[in-house]
Amino acid sequence: MQELGVVYLCRFAEGEAPVRHFVDVLRRHAPGAPYDLHVVFKGFPDRATLERAHTLFDGLKINPIEVDDRGYDIGSYVKAARAVANRRLIFLNTFSVILGDNWLSHYNAALDLPRAGIVGATGSWQARTTGYEVQARRILRWLLPDGLFRRAQGSQGAGGAQTAGGGRAAPRRPKTFRDFVRYAVAPFAYCYHLLWYPRYPNPHIRTNAFMIERSLFLSLQFPSFAKKEDAYRFESGRQSMTRQIMGNGLRPLVIDRNGAVYDVEEWDASLTFWRRQQENLLIADNRTQDYAEGTDEFRVFLENSAWRHPRSWLNA
Repeated sequence: MQELGVVYLCRFAEGEAPVRHFVDVLRRHAPGAPYDLHVVFKGFPDRATLERAHTLFDGLKINPIEVDDRGYDIGSYVKAARAVANRRLIFLNTFSVILGDNWLSHYNAALDLPRAGIVGATGSWQARTTGYEVQARRILRWLLPDGLFRRAQGSQGAGGAQTAGGGRAAPRRPKTFRDFVRYAVAPFAYCYHLLWYPRYPNPHIRTNAFMIERSLFLSLQFPSFAKKEDAYRFESGRQSMTRQIMGNGLRPLVIDRNGAVYDVEEWDASLTFWRRQQENLLIADNRTQDYAEGTDEFRVFLENSAWRHPRSWLNA
């Protein structure tokens, strides 16, 4: 048994293509450290499809772990952690794509740093409440005269929200009945989310491509993962994985492709997640791919969501 374990989630519902891609890049990029490869075969309906999935890993020594298709990704990670004995584990979802050599040794070295508690390829300051606060600003801008709106914004009022070109964005008025309903319901939805999620900034390591001591991971408080909201709350809620770790006096760190390590206040400058070209990203996934393939407008929206206060959104 190696000290390091790599847990890869091979989910039947996602098809073979992302698994083949993962195996290809795994073979091409030297890890820089020895490890055990644990493959979690999730939700396979019969032996035939399971055996076919095993062939995708031909030539690799794997420890297969079979689980049903419940509990979302993080629930499967918990089951895997309970089934293995490595001291440190890195968890990768089906869409993970390794982008550089020595990826595992970079993680391991970062977790050796003083008070390091968790190391992720990506982190964010995103808050689930931010969208509602941006929406509230849009409503105020629609309802109030311009000068009064500026005064209502306090120190931000002189400039308001800035467009990419530096000017204040035009008000977005509700155009349909559905818009009016969404705006009317928003205050209640905001209060509900405020019960479960902190406001911006809400630093959290994303629950993919993260390394942690197995014993620390299993000491965390887990929800049932019976619904998707449980997974969201564990990632970025008031009792998130990151907040629990920080509550133990430990540091959540982001690592880049070159092995550089970033504390919370530096995450946006790491250029690993939803910034510029994500050029320092070490392990990609479907969410980083969404940004890479998105329109300019969509990329600005994602960057706003991850890194900007609601008063400072571009093009808002």
